[in-house]
Amino acid sequence: MQRRTLLAQQQLFSTFTEEQLDRLAGVSRLLSLPARAELCHKGDPGEQIYLIVSGRLKASATSPQGGEVVFSIMGPGEVAGEISLFCDGRRRTATMVAMEETELVVLDRRDFVPFLRAQPDAAIQLLEVFARRLERISELVEDTQFLNLPSRLAKKLLSLAHTYGVKDADGSIRIDLRLSQGELGELVATSRESVNKQIRAWSEQGIVTMEQGFITIHKRAALESLADLTTR
Repeated sequence: MQRRTLLAQQQLFSTFTEEQLDRLAGVSRLLSLPARAELCHKGDPGEQIYLIVSGRLKASATSPQGGEVVFSIMGPGEVAGEISLFCDGRRRTATMVAMEETELVVLDRRDFVPFLRAQPDAAIQLLEVFARRLERISELVEDTQFLNLPSRLAKKLLSLAHTYGVKDADGSIRIDLRLSQGELGELVATSRESVNKQIRAWSEQGIVTMEQGFITIHKRAALESLADLTTR
C-alpha cells in the first residue's frame, strides 16, 4: 500500500487507474539512501528508473583529472535515470549521489517498459522530462561559455531560490538546500575558491549571506541585474 500511495502521488502516474497503480506497485520497491551515499556511478549498467519520494540527488560527472561538473540537483517528485528506459543496455551517463537522506521508488526497465507501451501519456511525460534535462545541460554549456562568474552564480542562486526558496519575514529568501562552496562551484563550472571570493564580496555588499551551507538572498534585484533576467 505504501508503494502504491507513493506512486499515485507522482505526477508521472496521475492518469493511471487504481488497477494500473496496483500492478505497478507490485513490481516496484523502496530504496533508502543515507546522506552522501552513491546511488549509481557513471558507466554502470542502467536498468532502473528512480522516483524521488524525499531527499535530493545530485547528478554529476568527474574528469580523469578530478574536476567535477554537476548536471542537476533533483528533489521530491522528480525522475532520475530515465535515459536507461529509452536506450536498452545504455550505461549511466552520470554519477548520482544522495545529498541528504533520500527515499526512492525503484522500477526495473523490464517491468516498466510494458507499462509505457500501454500508457502513451506516461511515455510522453517521460520524454518531456528527458527534454528538460537536455535543455538544462545545453544552458549550462552556454552559460559557461558566454557568462562571467558573477552572472553565472547569480543566475544559479536565483534558480535555486525559485525551487527551494523560503521567504523570511524581512523579505529575504533563504535557499533551503545545504550546499558547500565546492558544490556551488561544481554547479557553475568554477572552483571553490572563486565561489568563496564572490560570496564574500556579495556578503560585504549585503546581497547574500552564507551560513552553515545555507544561502540567504537579501537583495534579489541585485542578482537579477547580474543575471540579466530583468530584460528577458
